[in-house]
Amino acid sequence: MRKLFTLLAVVLTAIAAIVANAGSASAFGSEKLGCYVTPSHTQPQLSSAGCTTTMPASSYQAVFGVMNETGSYTYAWSVPTPYRSKIGMGCTSGYDYCELINLTPTSQITVSVTISQNGRSATLSVTADIEPWCGNYFCG
Repeated sequence: MRKLFTLLAVVLTAIAAIVANAGSASAFGSEKLGCYVTPSHTQPQLSSAGCTTTMPASSYQAVFGVMNETGSYTYAWSVPTPYRSKIGMGCTSGYDYCELINLTPTSQITVSVTISQNGRSATLSVTADIEPWCGNYFCG
């Protein structure tokens, strides 16, 4: 009987090791790229529908971030050429966000990222509208 319990303990330990090394299931494909612009009248929150300025300022910051992640990824960010000098933080293969700083109110900025996980990849993009203000109203 003692040998049976020992054998059972060995089998259960082996099963536990296999399950622990299997890792978590991934739901690749549900990720989205969102953005927010600051300064803002509201708490910054990523939106996959795009983002825009909500208050007048002489300079803005736009943050782009991957949402709905499961597991580990690598990232390949694509920032339009005129804005590459505005990269503040992130925007490299190890970061799920990309921050652009000192943006003047002039135009739309579309940033994209190719995410990769376990041999699969997808490209996501979102647009930030950095609209100029005239006093308390949009100039447009």
